[in-house]
Amino acid sequence: MNKLQSQPFQINSKWLNYIKENNDSLVESCLLFPEFLSKINIVKVTLLLREFYMNNADIKPYASFNELRQIVYKHIQTSRNERMIIKLADAYDGYQFYLPAFLDFRGRIYRSGILHFHERDLARSMIMFADQSDNNFNYNIAYYNICIATSFLYKSSISEKEAINWFLNIMDDINSNKNPDDYLFKKASEAKRSFQFLANMLILKDIKSISEIQNYNLFILNTPLTQDASASAYQIMSYFLLDESMAMRTNLIPHPCHNEIQDVYSYMLEELKEFINSELQDNNLSKTINGILTRKIAKGIFMPMIYGKTLMSTACDLKRDLSSFITNKECFELASICFKFWKTKYSHMECLIRLIRHIGWIVSASDRIVNYNAKNLITVQNYTKIEPINIWIYDKMNKKRRRVTLRVSSDKKDTRKTETSTFVNFIHQKDANIAMNVVESLMKNYNDCPIYTVHDNFITTAKYNKRLSEFYSYAIKSMGNPLVIINSFIWKNVILPPILAGKAEVTNKPDWDSWVFTREALFYYLIANIPDNLSYQMKKTWNERISGVISSYENYILCGNTFIGHERKWNEFKGKVRCQYCVHY
Repeated sequence: MNKLQSQPFQINSKWLNYIKENNDSLVESCLLFPEFLSKINIVKVTLLLREFYMNNADIKPYASFNELRQIVYKHIQTSRNERMIIKLADAYDGYQFYLPAFLDFRGRIYRSGILHFHERDLARSMIMFADQSDNNFNYNIAYYNICIATSFLYKSSISEKEAINWFLNIMDDINSNKNPDDYLFKKASEAKRSFQFLANMLILKDIKSISEIQNYNLFILNTPLTQDASASAYQIMSYFLLDESMAMRTNLIPHPCHNEIQDVYSYMLEELKEFINSELQDNNLSKTINGILTRKIAKGIFMPMIYGKTLMSTACDLKRDLSSFITNKECFELASICFKFWKTKYSHMECLIRLIRHIGWIVSASDRIVNYNAKNLITVQNYTKIEPINIWIYDKMNKKRRRVTLRVSSDKKDTRKTETSTFVNFIHQKDANIAMNVVESLMKNYNDCPIYTVHDNFITTAKYNKRLSEFYSYAIKSMGNPLVIINSFIWKNVILPPILAGKAEVTNKPDWDSWVFTREALFYYLIANIPDNLSYQMKKTWNERISGVISSYENYILCGNTFIGHERKWNEFKGKVRCQYCVHY
């Protein structure tokens, strides 16, 4: 945290001045919203919009007044946000500034304000590292890295070779174009990260030869390059399950056939389409669905699913995206198929999720807090129920007393929220710990290395960015045997508490770091967690949860009841974790 918060930044002055000088062109190219929108009075524009709407019969069949109003409000808010960022950047210009960072209870980093790397494209394009200089640096390699990163700002590529080829082609097009600025505006409007892409290209297009690179040393040394862990939640899941196939799909392990960036959601999309064909009897419907499903939709389904997204919530999302093509009933049917696909195809992941969630429920139902351990931090989770409380206040405007309902935390544990959140927080803590270890490795090897993180995003310069994948792989490997982490989680949450309370004894050797829990041992300690004086229904629920923990743990252990087998499999897995694309642009 000290390293991140002591990292100096500066405003990209050339880019800021370019925006101010070319504001009209950026608006015409639909890159910026018009400035006048930021100054509009919302009350007046609402009245005016209603008047136009009521007098225009042609538009009524296509949109309601509220839909138009929401669009106008969104554009006004976007314009205000853009102008605020530009004003802030103008105020900061010429100064060095620092970005405050805050940790939540899981160790994930959050921000304050609107001009920082947690913001969107425009804000990120304004920020550069400060005080970076090096006379003994290979500027050619750094230039090459920035070109690749800029290519990825425009669109995703399957390899760095493809990215650099695209960049060389675009440079040829710019140099041969009679109006290079207009051409750049056009390409920027198509780009994935329009402002960051354009900010980089405005400098790169002026570098005509290798000999000129060092003349742009401040740009080369200070430009932030962002690399993202590839589907980090699924990477961590593949680590806990020692699943080489999933590790390969998330770029944790290199693909044996070709050195390209793998995309787990593209794999899932193709598998889902095959599953839909086998599940739906209506061939016309399955053909329609498979024709409209995209990677973005697949990611929107399967990324939040491991965090507890419900079937109904998924169906609502599908209605929003696909209601123009299929009915609401068919959206719900599709959501059901997606969940069935997940539980069938990725049952081992579902098993791990159930194990952690069941333990969370047992701890909460025992009126205790959930503990998570990692190398750098201990997380304590204590969700309590929110209860309504009525208070009386005196209303000075109406000159009378009135009742107001406040919702405040109680002392009662919220078992439902604890159950759904435990796995999310378990993964997020491990994710945060990996990010900390990457920063720590950078500091040990390069004390003056500029670095900033946004969750599992790593931001550094072209001088150091190639080392990130190496340090990220090392951070994964340094977590150790995943069975030890699972055993430790079980030990701290459902075994140690009843021992300390005198409800259970240590029946076997206490060296949980090199042991696989037996079914009998787990049952003995889990039973000791049951509170006294429970109703028949609650006893039944407890028995179901205990059975769930035992069956999930038995399905989770990968190499039988011997720890040596797990250690051997972990060493095999660890030896393969070395992919250059485990973090990528």
